[in-house]
Amino acid sequence: MSSWSSEHVFEHPWEEVVRAAFRKYPNPCNPAVSGVDVVDRTVCPKGTIQTHRLLSTEFPLPDVAARIIGTPEKNFISEHSTLNPRNKLLKLESRNLTLGHLVSVHEHLEYFPHPQDKSKTCLKQKSVVKVNVPFLSGYLEKLLLENFEKNAQKGRNGMEWVMDKIKEEDSNKVKLETSSDILSQIETKFKKEAEDLKQSMDSFLKNAQATGSPL
Repeated sequence: MSSWSSEHVFEHPWEEVVRAAFRKYPNPCNPAVSGVDVVDRTVCPKGTIQTHRLLSTEFPLPDVAARIIGTPEKNFISEHSTLNPRNKLLKLESRNLTLGHLVSVHEHLEYFPHPQDKSKTCLKQKSVVKVNVPFLSGYLEKLLLENFEKNAQKGRNGMEWVMDKIKEEDSNKVKLETSSDILSQIETKFKKEAEDLKQSMDSFLKNAQATGSPL
């Protein structure tokens, strides 16, 4: 059994990072994940949200390991997450379901606000790998962990891409709402002017009839 861990700081508030974490896939920076399905989601009495998702992805095997173990057409990963809005903590635990009798990959991630700067978010990530292949376990575990380390930056780039996309969506939403407000204000103004004109005409006609003036 071998493990790898890392820490990273996102230059974004925790709320933005959490939104991106749940919308991380698909993204062009990490195209290995082809599908995400929500199996179950529960809101606990204390306000925490527990989610179980199933990810369809390419198995993260380097070429040498793939030739030894083999590569299935699809790899499925089970992910369980716990979101605690009150304490501002998101935990994700994932395990591979495919080739589990040969390779076990357990990944743990935590997202929480930076202790000194609340405008930033910390990510703690740890991967534990166990390979059940006689005489080659240590070698293959080392290859897998090196592969995880190389792909870690892809995951972070993917998060940044998703956050940029969310900001763009939010900006477009504000523009649409603003445009709608402007149109509503113009419509209200026209209605008021039309009502004022109608009242003026009614008053004019009444005065003309009362005085016998020709129209």
